[in-house]
Amino acid sequence: MSAGPVSARPVTLGPVSAGPVSARPTDSRIPCRAVLLDAGGVIVLPNRDLLAGALAAVGIEIEPVSVPRAHFRAVRTLDRDPTVPNYPAALFPQLGIVPVRSAQALAVWERLDDRRRSHEVLWSEPTPSARRTIDALRRAGIAIVVVTNSDGHAEENLRASGFGGLPVVDSTVVGIAKPDPRIFEIALTRIGAAAQEAVHVGDMVSTDVAGARATGITPIHFDPLRACRAGDHRHVRSLRGIWRHIAPGA
Repeated sequence: MSAGPVSARPVTLGPVSAGPVSARPTDSRIPCRAVLLDAGGVIVLPNRDLLAGALAAVGIEIEPVSVPRAHFRAVRTLDRDPTVPNYPAALFPQLGIVPVRSAQALAVWERLDDRRRSHEVLWSEPTPSARRTIDALRRAGIAIVVVTNSDGHAEENLRASGFGGLPVVDSTVVGIAKPDPRIFEIALTRIGAAAQEAVHVGDMVSTDVAGARATGITPIHFDPLRACRAGDHRHVRSLRGIWRHIAPGA
């Protein structure tokens, strides 16, 4: 998803489009010098135990194990339905939170999502294989930069979650959000890479796939549930699946 590790992501309103279809085949490995990564959903997820505990404190019970799946269903909802106003509105039904408890759940979410109030990092649960894959990409000499629609605290929250040292382009800091190509261009400039030698991995078609493609970067849709069946862009179910799509060097 395009929201960064600490906040509900802005949603692109209007019909979802991945942009012009690329002529590059989706089954060949790309000579790659740079990998751009979304933060929320690709590197980290909402911490299941933290969220479940905070909701339980106000009498709202969820299954902690359901949080990762609920996240990916929620971002698919945001891609498909422009009338859903924000990420929590898409997430809560997937967690089984009934509408009459939504306002209470939202208050819990907003408190957790504000580190100054909660003294916690909500988006702090690493996705499977994220750390190992990022380390392996670095060892292969591939530059990495995080591109996230966040609230200005993405870098410090990633650091607190065990992902320190990653360059971060935070939409609030730079004043531009995905899918605007300019945020991707800032990321490319920061690591000294050209669009044709880079890929971007993100979990939303409307922000990540569309924005990367509009910049000339090959998009890879992070889709663990295989909810997207579009054949015009690449997909991975976990971050380690990126190796099926890239070859180090350009």
